Amino acid sequence: MKEVKLVFDRKKTAAQMGVGKIEIRVYLGKGERKFITVGTATPDTWELVALRSDIIIRAKHYEEVINAMRTIGEDMTIENFNRHTYIEDHPQKRYKSHLYNGHDQHQSFVEFCRDYMEKENLRPNSVKGINVVLDAVEESGIIKTFADLIPSKIRAFDLWLHKQNNKTDYTIYGYHKKIHKYIRILWQDEMISSDPYNFVRINHGSNKERRPLSEEEIIRIRDTKYIGRLERVRDLFIFMAYTGLSYCDMACFDFDEMTVLREKFHYIDGTRLKTGSVYYTPILPPAMNVLKKYDYKLPVISNQKINDYLHIIQTELKIDKEMTCHVARHSFATLMISYGASMETTQRMLGHRDIKTTQSYAKVTDRNVEECTKKISKKIK
Repeated sequence: MKEVKLVFDRKKTAAQMGVGKIEIRVYLGKGERKFITVGTATPDTWELVALRSDIIIRAKHYEEVINAMRTIGEDMTIENFNRHTYIEDHPQKRYKSHLYNGHDQHQSFVEFCRDYMEKENLRPNSVKGINVVLDAVEESGIIKTFADLIPSKIRAFDLWLHKQNNKTDYTIYGYHKKIHKYIRILWQDEMISSDPYNFVRINHGSNKERRPLSEEEIIRIRDTKYIGRLERVRDLFIFMAYTGLSYCDMACFDFDEMTVLREKFHYIDGTRLKTGSVYYTPILPPAMNVLKKYDYKLPVISNQKINDYLHIIQTELKIDKEMTCHVARHSFATLMISYGASMETTQRMLGHRDIKTTQSYAKVTDRNVEECTKKISKKIK
Protein backbone atom coordinates (compact mmCIF):
# COMPACT_ATOMS: atom_id res chain seq x y z
CA MET A 1 0.00 0.00 0.00
CA LYS A 2 1.26 3.48 -0.88
CA GLU A 3 2.39 5.21 2.32
CA VAL A 4 1.24 8.75 1.42
CA LYS A 5 -1.79 9.22 -0.80
CA LEU A 6 -4.36 11.91 -1.52
CA VAL A 7 -7.99 10.84 -1.00
CA PHE A 8 -11.25 12.71 -1.55
CA ASP A 9 -14.59 12.56 0.24
CA ARG A 10 -13.68 9.60 2.43
CA LYS A 11 -16.79 10.09 4.56
CA LYS A 12 -19.10 10.51 1.54
CA THR A 13 -20.42 13.97 2.42
CA ALA A 14 -20.15 15.52 -1.05
CA ALA A 15 -23.47 14.12 -2.25
CA GLN A 16 -25.32 15.92 0.55
CA MET A 17 -23.14 18.96 1.21
CA GLY A 18 -21.86 19.62 -2.31
CA VAL A 19 -18.26 19.54 -1.13
CA GLY A 20 -15.99 16.97 0.49
CA LYS A 21 -12.68 16.93 2.29
CA ILE A 22 -9.36 16.46 0.52
CA GLU A 23 -7.15 14.45 2.85
CA ILE A 24 -3.63 13.09 2.86
CA ARG A 25 -3.74 9.50 4.04
CA VAL A 26 -0.54 8.46 5.81
CA TYR A 27 -0.12 4.68 6.15
CA LEU A 28 2.39 3.81 8.86
CA GLY A 29 1.64 0.13 9.22
CA LYS A 30 -1.14 -2.24 10.16
CA GLY A 31 -3.70 -0.34 12.21
CA GLU A 32 -1.68 2.88 12.00
CA ARG A 33 -3.33 5.26 9.54
CA LYS A 34 -3.63 9.02 9.80
CA PHE A 35 -5.87 11.25 7.70
CA ILE A 36 -4.90 14.92 7.45
CA THR A 37 -7.35 17.41 5.95
CA VAL A 38 -5.67 19.77 3.49
CA GLY A 39 -8.69 21.40 1.87
CA THR A 40 -12.22 21.03 0.57
CA ALA A 41 -13.60 20.87 -2.96
CA THR A 42 -16.46 19.69 -5.14
CA PRO A 43 -16.27 16.29 -6.86
CA ASP A 44 -15.52 18.05 -10.16
CA THR A 45 -12.69 20.23 -8.88
CA TRP A 46 -10.91 18.23 -6.21
CA GLU A 47 -8.21 16.82 -8.53
CA LEU A 48 -7.35 20.34 -9.66
CA VAL A 49 -7.29 21.62 -6.06
CA ALA A 50 -5.06 18.70 -5.10
CA LEU A 51 -2.40 20.05 -7.49
CA ARG A 52 -1.85 23.11 -5.31
CA SER A 53 1.81 23.53 -4.53
CA ASP A 54 1.30 23.62 -0.76
CA ILE A 55 -0.51 20.25 -0.82
CA ILE A 56 2.15 18.63 -3.01
CA ILE A 57 4.94 19.98 -0.77
CA ARG A 58 3.13 18.76 2.32
CA ALA A 59 2.63 15.24 0.95
CA LYS A 60 6.31 15.08 0.00
CA HIS A 61 7.27 16.23 3.49
CA TYR A 62 5.25 13.39 5.02
CA GLU A 63 7.07 10.89 2.78
CA GLU A 64 10.38 12.30 4.00
CA VAL A 65 9.25 11.99 7.64
CA ILE A 66 8.30 8.34 7.14
CA ASN A 67 11.62 7.58 5.46
CA ALA A 68 13.51 9.31 8.30
CA MET A 69 11.56 7.36 10.95
CA ARG A 70 12.39 4.11 9.18
CA THR A 71 16.07 5.05 8.83
CA ILE A 72 16.54 5.76 12.56
CA GLY A 73 14.51 2.70 13.53
CA GLU A 74 11.59 4.48 15.20
CA ASP A 75 8.33 2.65 15.78
CA MET A 76 5.95 3.50 12.96
CA THR A 77 3.21 4.92 15.16
CA ILE A 78 0.94 7.94 14.79
CA GLU A 79 2.31 9.33 18.05
CA ASN A 80 5.89 9.30 16.72
CA PHE A 81 4.76 10.67 13.37
CA ASN A 82 3.00 13.58 15.11
CA ARG A 83 6.16 14.48 16.98
CA HIS A 84 7.90 15.07 13.67
CA THR A 85 5.13 16.94 11.88
CA TYR A 86 2.07 19.10 12.31
CA ILE A 87 -0.55 18.47 14.98
CA GLU A 88 -3.68 18.51 12.82
CA ASP A 89 -6.16 17.77 15.59
CA HIS A 90 -5.46 21.20 17.14
CA PRO A 91 -5.71 23.87 14.44
CA GLN A 92 -4.35 26.55 16.76
CA LYS A 93 -1.12 24.53 16.74
CA ARG A 94 -1.38 23.43 13.15
CA TYR A 95 2.14 24.49 12.43
CA LYS A 96 5.09 24.73 14.76
CA SER A 97 5.78 28.11 13.20
CA HIS A 98 2.05 29.01 13.29
CA LEU A 99 2.08 29.49 9.52
CA TYR A 100 -0.11 28.22 6.73
CA ASN A 101 1.10 28.95 3.22
CA GLY A 102 3.25 31.66 4.76
CA HIS A 103 0.29 33.30 6.54
CA ASP A 104 0.38 33.68 10.32
CA GLN A 105 -2.60 31.83 11.77
CA HIS A 106 -2.48 34.06 14.85
CA GLN A 107 -3.69 37.06 12.84
CA SER A 108 -6.88 38.70 14.09
CA PHE A 109 -9.89 37.64 12.02
CA VAL A 110 -11.89 40.76 12.89
CA GLU A 111 -9.00 43.07 11.95
CA PHE A 112 -8.70 41.26 8.61
CA CYS A 113 -12.43 41.81 7.95
CA ARG A 114 -12.29 45.50 8.84
CA ASP A 115 -9.16 46.06 6.74
CA TYR A 116 -10.77 44.28 3.79
CA MET A 117 -13.96 46.36 4.14
CA GLU A 118 -11.97 49.54 3.61
CA LYS A 119 -10.96 48.29 0.15
CA GLU A 120 -14.53 47.39 -0.88
CA ASN A 121 -16.02 50.88 -1.10
CA LEU A 122 -19.19 49.68 0.63
CA ARG A 123 -22.17 51.89 1.30
CA PRO A 124 -22.42 53.33 4.85
CA ASN A 125 -25.40 51.16 5.78
CA SER A 126 -23.57 48.01 4.65
CA VAL A 127 -20.49 48.96 6.68
CA LYS A 128 -22.68 49.62 9.71
CA GLY A 129 -24.37 46.21 9.37
CA ILE A 130 -21.08 44.33 9.06
CA ASN A 131 -19.58 46.19 12.01
CA VAL A 132 -22.53 45.13 14.18
CA VAL A 133 -21.69 41.51 13.34
CA LEU A 134 -17.95 41.96 13.92
CA ASP A 135 -18.69 43.60 17.27
CA ALA A 136 -20.65 40.46 18.18
CA VAL A 137 -17.73 38.25 17.12
CA GLU A 138 -15.41 40.23 19.41
CA GLU A 139 -17.90 40.22 22.28
CA SER A 140 -18.32 36.44 22.11
CA GLY A 141 -14.55 35.89 22.42
CA ILE A 142 -14.92 32.63 20.48
CA ILE A 143 -13.40 33.53 17.11
CA LYS A 144 -10.26 35.62 17.55
CA THR A 145 -7.68 34.44 15.01
CA PHE A 146 -7.47 32.62 11.69
CA ALA A 147 -6.71 29.47 13.71
CA ASP A 148 -10.16 29.75 15.30
CA LEU A 149 -11.90 29.40 11.92
CA ILE A 150 -12.85 25.76 12.45
CA PRO A 151 -16.28 24.03 12.52
CA SER A 152 -16.44 23.64 16.31
CA LYS A 153 -15.85 27.37 16.85
CA ILE A 154 -18.47 28.31 14.25
CA ARG A 155 -20.99 26.09 16.07
CA ALA A 156 -19.99 27.65 19.40
CA PHE A 157 -20.50 31.15 17.96
CA ASP A 158 -23.91 30.10 16.62
CA LEU A 159 -24.90 28.84 20.08
CA TRP A 160 -23.70 32.09 21.65
CA LEU A 161 -25.82 34.11 19.21
CA HIS A 162 -28.88 32.01 20.04
CA LYS A 163 -28.43 32.81 23.72
CA GLN A 164 -28.65 36.53 23.03
CA ASN A 165 -32.06 38.16 23.45
CA ASN A 166 -34.34 39.01 20.52
CA LYS A 167 -32.34 37.22 17.83
CA THR A 168 -34.32 34.98 15.50
CA ASP A 169 -32.86 32.18 13.38
CA TYR A 170 -33.29 34.45 10.36
CA THR A 171 -31.28 37.26 12.00
CA ILE A 172 -28.58 34.86 13.17
CA TYR A 173 -28.27 33.39 9.68
CA GLY A 174 -27.62 36.94 8.47
CA TYR A 175 -24.75 37.22 10.95
CA HIS A 176 -23.21 33.99 9.66
CA LYS A 177 -23.69 35.09 6.06
CA LYS A 178 -21.65 38.25 6.67
CA ILE A 179 -18.67 36.57 8.35
CA HIS A 180 -18.77 33.63 5.91
CA LYS A 181 -18.10 36.08 3.11
CA TYR A 182 -14.71 36.97 4.60
CA ILE A 183 -13.90 33.40 5.59
CA ARG A 184 -14.51 32.37 1.98
CA ILE A 185 -12.09 35.08 0.82
CA LEU A 186 -9.41 33.74 3.20
CA TRP A 187 -9.96 30.21 1.93
CA GLN A 188 -9.97 31.16 -1.76
CA ASP A 189 -6.74 33.13 -1.25
CA GLU A 190 -5.25 30.02 0.48
CA MET A 191 -4.70 31.90 3.73
CA ILE A 192 -6.53 29.19 5.72
CA SER A 193 -6.69 25.47 5.00
CA SER A 194 -10.46 25.05 4.63
CA ASP A 195 -13.83 26.78 4.81
CA PRO A 196 -15.40 25.66 8.13
CA TYR A 197 -18.90 26.45 6.87
CA ASN A 198 -18.60 23.52 4.49
CA PHE A 199 -18.98 21.30 7.55
CA VAL A 200 -21.54 23.27 9.55
CA ARG A 201 -25.28 23.42 8.92
CA ILE A 202 -26.84 26.75 9.93
CA ASN A 203 -30.60 27.08 10.24
CA HIS A 204 -31.80 29.68 7.72
CA GLY A 205 -34.96 30.41 9.66
CA SER A 206 -37.65 32.51 8.06
CA ASN A 207 -38.19 36.23 8.05
CA LYS A 208 -41.17 37.30 10.11
CA GLU A 209 -43.95 38.23 7.71
CA ARG A 210 -44.75 41.91 7.84
CA ARG A 211 -48.44 42.59 7.39
CA PRO A 212 -49.20 45.85 5.57
CA LEU A 213 -51.75 48.23 7.02
CA SER A 214 -55.04 48.66 5.22
CA GLU A 215 -55.98 52.07 3.88
CA GLU A 216 -58.63 52.33 6.60
CA GLU A 217 -56.01 51.74 9.30
CA ILE A 218 -53.70 54.36 7.80
CA ILE A 219 -56.57 56.86 7.73
CA ARG A 220 -57.26 56.19 11.43
CA ILE A 221 -53.62 56.98 12.16
CA ARG A 222 -53.82 60.16 10.03
CA ASP A 223 -56.97 61.39 11.77
CA THR A 224 -55.90 60.75 15.37
CA LYS A 225 -54.79 63.85 17.28
CA TYR A 226 -51.32 63.70 18.82
CA ILE A 227 -48.94 66.25 20.30
CA GLY A 228 -45.18 66.43 20.73
CA ARG A 229 -42.99 63.47 19.75
CA LEU A 230 -45.93 61.16 18.95
CA GLU A 231 -47.27 63.71 16.47
CA ARG A 232 -43.93 64.01 14.67
CA VAL A 233 -43.49 60.22 14.56
CA ARG A 234 -47.03 59.76 13.21
CA ASP A 235 -46.36 62.37 10.52
CA LEU A 236 -43.13 60.67 9.41
CA PHE A 237 -44.97 57.34 9.21
CA ILE A 238 -47.67 58.92 7.02
CA PHE A 239 -45.01 60.46 4.78
CA MET A 240 -43.40 57.02 4.24
CA ALA A 241 -46.76 55.33 3.76
CA TYR A 242 -47.67 57.75 0.94
CA THR A 243 -44.28 57.89 -0.82
CA GLY A 244 -42.86 54.39 -0.23
CA LEU A 245 -39.54 55.77 1.03
CA SER A 246 -37.50 53.66 3.43
CA TYR A 247 -36.34 55.25 6.68
CA CYS A 248 -32.78 55.89 5.46
CA ASP A 249 -34.02 57.48 2.21
CA MET A 250 -36.51 59.61 4.12
CA ALA A 251 -33.76 60.70 6.54
CA CYS A 252 -31.72 62.16 3.69
CA PHE A 253 -34.72 63.52 1.74
CA ASP A 254 -34.27 67.09 0.44
CA PHE A 255 -37.35 68.59 -1.16
CA ASP A 256 -35.50 71.21 -3.24
CA GLU A 257 -32.85 68.83 -4.53
CA MET A 258 -34.85 65.64 -5.04
CA THR A 259 -38.28 66.56 -6.37
CA VAL A 260 -39.66 67.42 -9.78
CA LEU A 261 -43.05 68.93 -10.66
CA ARG A 262 -45.06 67.20 -13.38
CA GLU A 263 -48.64 68.31 -14.15
CA LYS A 264 -49.39 69.58 -10.63
CA PHE A 265 -47.87 66.52 -8.92
CA HIS A 266 -44.51 66.38 -7.20
CA TYR A 267 -42.32 63.30 -7.65
CA ILE A 268 -39.20 62.22 -5.79
CA ASP A 269 -36.45 61.39 -8.27
CA GLY A 270 -33.75 59.76 -6.18
CA THR A 271 -31.21 57.02 -5.64
CA ARG A 272 -31.63 54.51 -2.82
CA LEU A 273 -29.00 54.84 -0.12
CA LYS A 274 -29.02 51.12 0.62
CA THR A 275 -28.67 49.68 -2.89
CA GLY A 276 -27.79 52.58 -5.18
CA SER A 277 -30.81 51.81 -7.40
CA VAL A 278 -32.87 54.71 -8.74
CA TYR A 279 -36.51 55.31 -7.90
CA TYR A 280 -39.23 57.69 -9.05
CA THR A 281 -42.22 57.94 -6.74
CA PRO A 282 -45.11 60.36 -6.27
CA ILE A 283 -45.63 62.49 -3.19
CA LEU A 284 -49.30 61.67 -2.67
CA PRO A 285 -51.54 64.34 -1.04
CA PRO A 286 -51.29 63.06 2.59
CA ALA A 287 -47.48 63.05 2.29
CA MET A 288 -47.50 66.53 0.74
CA ASN A 289 -49.61 67.77 3.67
CA VAL A 290 -46.91 66.51 6.03
CA LEU A 291 -44.24 68.39 4.08
CA LYS A 292 -46.25 71.63 4.13
CA LYS A 293 -46.79 71.25 7.88
CA TYR A 294 -43.02 71.24 8.47
CA ASP A 295 -42.17 73.83 5.82
CA TYR A 296 -40.80 71.06 3.54
CA LYS A 297 -38.13 70.00 6.07
CA LEU A 298 -39.01 66.77 7.84
CA PRO A 299 -38.24 66.30 11.56
CA VAL A 300 -35.11 64.24 12.34
CA ILE A 301 -35.76 61.22 14.60
CA SER A 302 -33.77 57.97 14.72
CA ASN A 303 -35.17 54.79 13.20
CA GLN A 304 -35.20 53.07 16.59
CA LYS A 305 -37.05 55.91 18.29
CA ILE A 306 -39.62 56.12 15.50
CA ASN A 307 -40.32 52.38 15.78
CA ASP A 308 -40.56 52.63 19.58
CA TYR A 309 -43.17 55.39 19.38
CA LEU A 310 -45.03 53.65 16.55
CA HIS A 311 -45.57 50.71 18.90
CA ILE A 312 -47.26 53.13 21.32
CA ILE A 313 -49.56 54.38 18.53
CA GLN A 314 -50.24 50.79 17.48
CA THR A 315 -51.30 49.88 21.03
CA GLU A 316 -53.44 52.99 21.55
CA LEU A 317 -55.32 52.46 18.28
CA LYS A 318 -55.59 48.70 18.91
CA ILE A 319 -54.06 47.86 15.54
CA ASP A 320 -53.22 44.15 15.56
CA LYS A 321 -50.30 44.56 13.13
CA GLU A 322 -46.76 45.60 13.87
CA MET A 323 -46.11 49.22 12.99
CA THR A 324 -42.57 50.04 11.86
CA CYS A 325 -40.92 52.24 9.24
CA HIS A 326 -40.64 49.25 6.91
CA VAL A 327 -44.33 48.44 7.34
CA ALA A 328 -45.11 51.97 6.09
CA ARG A 329 -43.14 51.22 2.90
CA HIS A 330 -44.80 47.81 2.63
CA SER A 331 -48.24 49.40 3.06
CA PHE A 332 -47.47 51.90 0.28
CA ALA A 333 -46.69 49.04 -2.13
CA THR A 334 -49.91 47.26 -1.25
CA LEU A 335 -51.92 50.49 -1.59
CA MET A 336 -50.50 51.18 -5.06
CA ILE A 337 -51.24 47.67 -6.31
CA SER A 338 -54.75 47.69 -4.81
CA TYR A 339 -55.47 50.85 -6.81
CA GLY A 340 -54.31 49.23 -10.03
CA ALA A 341 -50.63 50.12 -10.33
CA SER A 342 -48.77 47.45 -12.25
CA MET A 343 -45.99 45.44 -10.66
CA GLU A 344 -43.46 47.19 -12.93
CA THR A 345 -44.74 50.66 -11.95
CA THR A 346 -44.62 49.77 -8.25
CA GLN A 347 -41.10 48.41 -8.72
CA ARG A 348 -40.02 51.76 -10.19
CA MET A 349 -41.61 53.67 -7.31
CA LEU A 350 -39.87 51.54 -4.68
CA GLY A 351 -36.53 51.39 -6.47
CA HIS A 352 -36.30 47.59 -6.46
CA ARG A 353 -33.65 46.12 -8.74
CA ASP A 354 -35.43 42.77 -8.92
CA ILE A 355 -39.18 42.61 -9.51
CA LYS A 356 -39.29 39.50 -7.30
CA THR A 357 -38.68 41.81 -4.33
CA THR A 358 -41.68 43.88 -5.35
CA GLN A 359 -43.76 40.74 -5.74
CA SER A 360 -42.92 39.74 -2.17
CA TYR A 361 -44.37 43.09 -1.00
CA ALA A 362 -47.54 42.73 -3.02
CA LYS A 363 -50.53 41.40 -1.13
CA VAL A 364 -53.90 40.42 -2.53
CA THR A 365 -56.25 42.64 -0.50
CA ASP A 366 -59.96 42.29 0.17
CA ARG A 367 -60.50 45.11 -2.31
CA ASN A 368 -58.76 43.10 -5.04
CA VAL A 369 -61.06 40.16 -4.32
CA GLU A 370 -64.18 42.35 -4.24
CA GLU A 371 -63.36 44.12 -7.51
CA CYS A 372 -62.54 40.79 -9.16
CA THR A 373 -65.84 39.34 -7.89
CA LYS A 374 -67.83 42.22 -9.45
CA LYS A 375 -66.19 41.70 -12.83
CA ILE A 376 -66.54 37.92 -12.80
CA SER A 377 -70.16 37.94 -11.58
CA LYS A 378 -71.18 39.91 -14.66
CA LYS A 379 -69.62 37.32 -16.92
CA ILE A 380 -70.77 34.12 -15.23
CA LYS A 381 -73.58 32.40 -17.12
